[in-house]
Formats: sequence, C-alpha cells, structure tokens
Amino acid sequence: MPVSRNFPIKSAAIFLLSSFSPLAAGTAPYVVAIQPAAQAMVSPDNLEIVVQFDVAVDPASIDARSLSVFGRWTGVCPGQYIFEEENRQIRFKPAKTFSAGEWITVSLSKGIKSATGETMTKGYAWNFWTRTRPGSLELQEIRRINVRRQGEGRIRTYGAYAGDLNGDGFHDITLPNEESDDIRVFLNDGAGDYVSFTDFDLPANSTPSTNEGADFNGDGLLDFAVGNISGGTVSVFLGDGQGGLTSLQSYPVGAGTRGLGVIDLNGDGAPDLVTACRVANTIALSINKGNGTFLASVPVETGVSGETSCAVADANADGLMDVFIGGFNSREIALLLGDGDGHLNFSTKVNCQGVAWMIAAGDVDNDGNVDVVSANATQNQVAVLRGDGAGQLSLVQTFNTGSFPLSIDLGDLDGDGDLDLATGNFSSADFMIFENNGNGVFGNPRRLRAQSAGSCAVLHDRDRDGDLDVTGIDEQDDLIFLFDNPGAGTVVHHAATNSLAPAGFELKQSYPNPISASRVTRTALQSRVTIPFYLKQASEVTLDIINLKGETIMVLVKEKLAAGEHQAVLNIAHLPAGMYFYRLSVGKLRMVKKMLNLKAW
Repeated sequence: MPVSRNFPIKSAAIFLLSSFSPLAAGTAPYVVAIQPAAQAMVSPDNLEIVVQFDVAVDPASIDARSLSVFGRWTGVCPGQYIFEEENRQIRFKPAKTFSAGEWITVSLSKGIKSATGETMTKGYAWNFWTRTRPGSLELQEIRRINVRRQGEGRIRTYGAYAGDLNGDGFHDITLPNEESDDIRVFLNDGAGDYVSFTDFDLPANSTPSTNEGADFNGDGLLDFAVGNISGGTVSVFLGDGQGGLTSLQSYPVGAGTRGLGVIDLNGDGAPDLVTACRVANTIALSINKGNGTFLASVPVETGVSGETSCAVADANADGLMDVFIGGFNSREIALLLGDGDGHLNFSTKVNCQGVAWMIAAGDVDNDGNVDVVSANATQNQVAVLRGDGAGQLSLVQTFNTGSFPLSIDLGDLDGDGDLDLATGNFSSADFMIFENNGNGVFGNPRRLRAQSAGSCAVLHDRDRDGDLDVTGIDEQDDLIFLFDNPGAGTVVHHAATNSLAPAGFELKQSYPNPISASRVTRTALQSRVTIPFYLKQASEVTLDIINLKGETIMVLVKEKLAAGEHQAVLNIAHLPAGMYFYRLSVGKLRMVKKMLNLKAW
C-alpha cells in the first residue's frame, strides 16, 4: 500500500468528533475526526474520504472490508488507501465516481488494529450525500416500460432498487413482484433507459416487496435482499457482477415482513439485516456470518405496534448506526440505538399522526442531525420528525400529499443543497415532489402522473448527467415510469407518448441514442444523429446543442418553419464522448432532451 505524509488535513476541512474522549487504558484505536462530515453534501468529483485516529494504525489491517465505502446505487467503491500523519490518518481516494445525489456509507470494522495490535472496541460508520448539479422540479415523463411478459396478467410490481448490478456505472432497476413471486432486473442501456429484463424466481407464496442492496459476502459485488410479506422471510441473492442474481437463500424473520434495512450491527464489517414484521408485531435482527449467509433471526420489541417501516442512520452522532421504526397500528415512530455489539436499545418514540407506511432518513433542515420523514398512508399526509443529534425526535410538520401515499424518498432534485421529498400515491395515481425551503419545510408541490397507481418513487441519477431523475412504479398496471430532470431552466412538460405537448410542439428522441461505434459506422455519411420534432403551426424555431456546463456548442436550426414534421441532423464526427442536451425553443417555450455519445470520433 502506498504511504504518504504529504497531505495533512486542514482544520477547516475535517469534522472533529469532540464528543469522544480517549479510553483510559489500552491503545485500541478510535476515530477522532472524519471528512466529509456526517450528513454533509459534497461534490462527487475528486472526492476524498479521511479518517483520523487517536493512535497509529496497522496498515496491514486496512482493506475493503475493514474500511469500506459504499454508495446506495453505485455499490462497493474500490480505491487507494494513503497513510498519513505517522499512520494516524487514512485518506481514501475512490477509484470510481459516485453518482450525483447518492447516499454514501463509510464503515470501519473492529478488524482495524493499532500499531501495537489492539483492535477497535467498536466499529464506526457515517453517511453523507453527493451533490447534484442545478436541476429542475419540472420533471418530464420520457418513457413507460411494461414489466409483464407478453400475455401475462397482473404481477403487482412493488418496490424498486436502483443499484448498478453489472458495474458499468449506470443504475439498473431491480423490481420485486408480489403476485408472480419473482424479481425482475432491467439493465440500464447506458443512456438512462431500460429495454428488457431477466427474472429470478422466489419460493411460491412469498409476496416479495421491501428491498435493499449491499455486498453481503464481501466479494466487492452488489447483492440484493428482499422481504417477503406472505412468506415471513427475507431472501438474499448474491450478485454475479454481470447483472445476475444467484445463490438464493431465504430466512424466517416474522409474519408480514414489510420493512428492511441494512446495518452492520456488530462492527465486523459484514452487513446485517433488520426487518420490520407488521403481523408478528416485532422487528427481527439477522446477523451475517461474514460470508453472505445469516444466523437465525432474533426478535426485538420496539415500543410501537405493527412494525412496518424502517430506516438506518446514526441518530446520536456516536459513529454507530441506529434504526428508526414506523408503527402501523400505534401511529408512532420509534428510535432504537445501536450499541455496536449486535443489539438495538430503545431511545424514544413519537406520535407521527398517521400510519407510517414507509419512512426515510436524512438531514432535511441542514443542522447536521438526522431527521425522519414518514408517508402516512391512510391520512394522505407526510410527517416530518426532527432529530436533535442526541437520540431524540420531535414532530415538526405534517402536510398533505396525494391519496394513500405508500412510498417516500429524499434527494436534492433542484440542486440547491437541501433534500427535497417525493411520494408515491396509490389511490390518486400519481407521484408528488415537494420542494425544501432549506429549513426542512416542504411545499410548492409538483404532480407526476401514473396510470392507475402511484406505488413507488425512486430518486436517482438514472442517466448519470449530474441531476436527479425519478423512476416511478405503478403496481396496478405493472409499469415503470421514467421521469427526466431537464436541468436548470424553463421547460415544457411532455409525455413519452404520441400525444402533442400542450405548447403545440413536440421534441422527439434523437436516434441513434446512445451513439456508439456498434450503432453508427465510422463514415462521413453515417456519423450523424437525427433529431425529429413536430410543429402544430408555423413558428420561429431554434434547435441547439448544449454541453453539461450549460454552454451552447452548436446551433442546428434557427429559422421560421412551417407546421408539420421536421428533423435536423447533427454531425458527430468531431463531437467528444459524453452527455449532451438538445433544446428546441419556440417563442418563450422550450423542450430539452438528452443524448449520450459513448465514443469519441
């Protein structure tokens, strides 16, 4: 491993953990400072992660299991460990770039040793977010995708995980299907689209739903866990790194498994599982043996009734992950604190004024402490609970959303440095986006339409252009809805259908897209992309090409055109590889779409 002492941390760049004090005896290492700070929002470009200890550590004890960096969608991040300050400081340089708006977890295990051979007494972990580019809350539907096989009836697609299963840098989509008892994986085509799926069966009468990804067996590949409502089990698939799921194992956890979280409970570096079991009226802890298989689950009482939802984060800033639990029957959210030795201990519970069907955690008011938001399904509301950073919660806001919200997620959609909120609303058949004012107060809603049911909304940078998109699920019609974030600027809503946009013009998808040597031959005649558009009436039109910096690099059309179908041709012979936007302006109205050039010509 390379060793360097040339990059000491500057005091302004590191978060000192003043709440910790050295142990009275022994030389076991403990963490005294971290960078980035917990719950911070930082650029994914040139990211470095720094951990500072009170004593020198043994470089031989540092590896991808003892100091792991994991992106919720990107998965395990390899990188370079640089030892500084006489081995009291580790600087980690990621070997790949996390996607924008991603929840990152850094975990240190008890396997880390001091120079004298003492191991850490407990693990240590924290979360932070990656920043997004300036974006828009006016998302546009660009495509609907059928999850059913031809001739198949309803399979009830519910729940979605956007992890990169094949390691190509783009978010795939993994979908549990409650009535067909299977998992269907759509691989991203490299431009933010999903074309076909592969299915992976579960035992009959499982009813898979709640889900999450992690590297359970420590091989560096993304695995997948799903909770089964009818089966009362959790099923774990190991990923093969090519988009496939293998080695299925199912474990009993409790009747009515509705919520699932990933957490290293005992600090051994192997991700464990916590499941919320509504019918069993408990949660279950499943400890990883270290190889991706799990010990028999242990039930834990939480102080709430009808445990349905869960979220994992460090609520009291002690470097140990904690668990928030939503109670369906008692309409409360409980906080259980991790002790680092495999246990969770009750800290507090708060009336959330509704059925906490799903919850999410993050710092919504930018005070550095973890907060919780809840989709209160039968009340048609969202509840916001503020964390104090010491293991206590308080209800600060409820506000109306669509009818029967089943899902909730957080992410910085507009790129202004705070976490916005999205819900999936079953009965009103829509997805709603709420803007954060920077202080954790949500308003200014936008509605995105589903077809029959708004079941799940996932916020992720699906096309890797630097802003957050939304992927929605309709469990009645088994459809995926792709909503694109057009970036900063004024745009016109349009749907990925044959219907005309309300503005009286339509910008269509360029082709081929993505642009690659396999789709376009390298000749002057054929190294081109066609951009079609339609005008309802004669209009002054501008069609230009924009790079990721927002700079116009080419104007293809600038003239008055007659009503009807039109197309422009872009010569890509000298266009560098990368993501580009093409923008159609008609008067004061604009539409924007994206295209991806995979090869430099």
